[in-house]
Amino acid sequence: MTFLRILAKRFVAGLVTAWAVLTTVFLAFSATEDWVASRIEGRIRHASGGFDPIPEEELEQQLEEAMAQHAGPRDLDRPLRERYVDWMGNMATFDWGYSHETGEAVFPLVMSATARTATYVLPAIVLAVALGMAIGLYAALRPESRLADSSRIGSYVLFAAPGFWIGGLLLSSAQEEVIGPSPLLFDHVLPIVLVAVTLLGGYVSYSRAHALEYAAADFVTLVEAKGGGPLLVARHVVRNAAIPLFSMLFTEALGLLVIGIFVIEVLFGIEGFGLTFFFAIDARDVPVLLGSTMVIIAVGILGNIVQDLSYQFLDPRVDG
Repeated sequence: MTFLRILAKRFVAGLVTAWAVLTTVFLAFSATEDWVASRIEGRIRHASGGFDPIPEEELEQQLEEAMAQHAGPRDLDRPLRERYVDWMGNMATFDWGYSHETGEAVFPLVMSATARTATYVLPAIVLAVALGMAIGLYAALRPESRLADSSRIGSYVLFAAPGFWIGGLLLSSAQEEVIGPSPLLFDHVLPIVLVAVTLLGGYVSYSRAHALEYAAADFVTLVEAKGGGPLLVARHVVRNAAIPLFSMLFTEALGLLVIGIFVIEVLFGIEGFGLTFFFAIDARDVPVLLGSTMVIIAVGILGNIVQDLSYQFLDPRVDG
C-alpha cells in the first residue's frame, strides 16, 4: 500500500472516530444532570437560609435569574439538535468558541495547555524509551546478570506502584520549604522524572520480553560466531523486535497521556492539558471539553500515522 493510500485511509478513519467521540461526549453531557446548576441553586438556598431568611417569592426570583444567567452562554434554552449541529460545525472549522468560565478563546487556550504538557511529557517519553530498551535488551541478552534480575524485580514494582504514590514520594523528597522555591525543579524536572518512571517499568518488561524471542535465534548465533560484539547483536535484535515493541511503547505512552497527566498535573499544580480538561469537566465547560477532546483525537490519529510509517520503514514488507 502506497504512502498516500495509507495516509488517506488513516485520515478517513480519523474523521469517523472524531465524529463518533465528539458526538458521544456532547450527548453524554447533554443527557446528564447539570451539576453546576445544582451547585448554584445550593449556594443560593444556603445563603438565603440564615438568621434572616428571605421570602420564598424572592428566593424563587433569585433562582430563576441565576439559572437564566447560567443557561444563556451555554445555549441550554435552544433545542438539542440545533446545539449539536452548531457545535459539530464549529469543531470542523476550528471555531471552538469561548470558555463559559473564563471567557477566553478555546483554541489558543487548549493549544497553550497542550504545549505546556508537551514540555515534560515528550522528554520523559524519550528518556523512558532509551533507558527501557537499553535495560530490557541487556537483561534479555545477559539473563544471568545481576542487572537482569534487578530489572525484572524493578519492573514489577513500577508496574504495581500507582503514579500518585510515586508523585507523592517525589514531592515529599523535594519539599519547597526545605530546598526553597525552584520553578525548574517542580515544573519540569520532577514531572519528567515521574512520567519516565511511570513508563519505565512497562518499557523494560516489553523490551526484555520481545528481545528474548530473538536472543536465541539463528541470526544472533551467526553474528556472535562472526565476532560481533554486544552492540551489533543488540542492533540485530532491535531490528527484528522493533515492530511489536514499537506498538507496545506507543500504546503505553498514549494510555499515559489520556489518564496519567491528570494525576501529574493535579499533584504538581501544572496548568497543562490534564488540568484544563479536568476543570472543563468539573465546570461543564463544553467548548473547552470538546476542544480538549479534539486534541486527544488528533494525537491518536497522528500517532497511528507515525506508527504505520514506522512499520513501513522498519519492514517494507508490512502492508499498512
